[in-house]
Amino acid sequence: MKILHASAEYFPYIKMGGLADMLASLTKVQAQSEEVYVALPLIGTMGKEPQWTGKEFKALLAEDTNEKTMAVSLLAKARFREAEESGVKLYFFDSELFLNLASIYGQAEEHYRFAIFSYACYALSQILKVDAFHAHDWHTAISLALQKNSSKSIPSLFTIHNLAYQGDHPFWMTGFLKEDPFRLVTSPFDHDEKCNYMKVGILSAGQITTVSPGYREETLTEPNGFGLSYVLNKRKANYSGILNGIDPDEWNPESDKRIFQTYNLQNWKEGKSKNKEELYREIGRPNLPLDAPLIGLIGRLTYQKGFPTFLQAFLERRHLPHRYVVLGSGDPETENAFFHLSDTMPDVFYFYKGYNESLAHKIEAASDFFLMPSLFEPCGLNQMYSHAYGTIPIVSRVGGLKDTVEESIDPKFKTGIVFEPNDVGSLGYALERAKDLFVSPDRDIVVKNMMKLDWTWKKRKLEYDNIYKSAIERLQ
Repeated sequence: MKILHASAEYFPYIKMGGLADMLASLTKVQAQSEEVYVALPLIGTMGKEPQWTGKEFKALLAEDTNEKTMAVSLLAKARFREAEESGVKLYFFDSELFLNLASIYGQAEEHYRFAIFSYACYALSQILKVDAFHAHDWHTAISLALQKNSSKSIPSLFTIHNLAYQGDHPFWMTGFLKEDPFRLVTSPFDHDEKCNYMKVGILSAGQITTVSPGYREETLTEPNGFGLSYVLNKRKANYSGILNGIDPDEWNPESDKRIFQTYNLQNWKEGKSKNKEELYREIGRPNLPLDAPLIGLIGRLTYQKGFPTFLQAFLERRHLPHRYVVLGSGDPETENAFFHLSDTMPDVFYFYKGYNESLAHKIEAASDFFLMPSLFEPCGLNQMYSHAYGTIPIVSRVGGLKDTVEESIDPKFKTGIVFEPNDVGSLGYALERAKDLFVSPDRDIVVKNMMKLDWTWKKRKLEYDNIYKSAIERLQ
């Protein structure tokens, strides 16, 4: 089977969140048995220089070359440049719209830039004659409308990674979608009097998935449907939840070259202690006690991630022996609060603003617990990384977190600590339970439970295979 993925992110080239990791690890496994292609933008600042093959492909179909619009002109000048990574063929969209970008998101005219990219992805699917077209999130949703309207429509799948981000724009900004080469009727895409790209994907795709069964159920009702639950309910029969997986070549404490000392199920205590010692030295806190629990937090500092709830719970439970290392950036108010704690309580709290892949691995390896206080979480990957590294996750009972972390009374089935979302008291009590578990003999049992879990793509790849087959059958 030939599969083309269309995405704004792909690790290690463009990474802003879990989408990049998810797609890189999924396609790596798919490429073992299928022909797998990924279309993504070529931006000015990349995480890695692509290994170019020298091949190029057009971004505009021949039947659209005679039209005279700005979009056609831009696409005529653009190209897809082919590269290769782990058996996957990558097609970087080389266009003046993206080349000067230092970051893929948060730029002016995203509505236009991603629509142009979406057409190019649609064109590439036709040029490569793929069997299945798989678009990810609102940035590539317009390509699905083009597939649906095409006389040469290709079976399609749309994966929702986060319904909170929908790409909705006033209709006066999206009039170009009615012109060549799009030629779309945009009235069905109306939501709250805006052209909603996420709604485009939901209405147009042959099949729809999201990244966990729990999140699927949550999005079918409000408020977690973010206004689109009614559309998802219309497509409910074609809407599935499939958990993400992780790449054991990237996230494995036994072979991880980014951490200070590798370890496994047999020597995890020694390994964690050494990693904690070296991490404290690297961050300039060499005198922090190794026998106190270390809690790691990594993520974008956004409303979704629930950091204000954590801050309040932390201040109310400051008597606990925990130390905290936080890696992330985002909301300025949250950043300032973390900087303040890092400066005024250096023996308890450390904050690194930004994202650092190497430091993220070191935090996972050194931490005894990993906290995810999300208000909602489509899937989450850090709890799976934490399981692999013997780092006990403390998570809110939402989405993919509740699908992957179990706090059983019986330690033989326990794989973490779970609390209620947006509840300071519940999170505070979870921190209390973490203190008790740290010194309990049950900790050994829980860590072994976690490190034996298999969160690789082996099973989930088969689930996607079945979805592709359903999309193909639906079009026949």
